Amino acid sequence: MMQSDLKVKKVVENTTRELFNAVYDRLINLYSKTPQQRYDELICRDSNLFELFSLKDIASLLNITPTHLSRLRKKKSSFL
Repeated sequence: MMQSDLKVKKVVENTTRELFNAVYDRLINLYSKTPQQRYDELICRDSNLFELFSLKDIASLLNITPTHLSRLRKKKSSFL
C-alpha cells in the first residue's frame, strides 16, 4: 500500500520518525536524568496523572520502585 499511495507512505514515515524520537528521548532521559528530574517533568506534563494511573504504573514508567516514587511525592509535597 505504501508503494502505491504516497500519502500513506508519508504518514507511515512521519509516524515512524516520531515514535523513534519519543523512544530515543525516553532512553536518553533514563540515563541522563535523576528520578527526581524525571518525576518533575512528568508532573509538569500532566499533573492529574495520579488520578488516571496507579503508583505502580507511574513508578514503572519512571523506572523506579513504587516506594521511591512515594518518597519523591512526599519530598515534593513538603516543599509546597
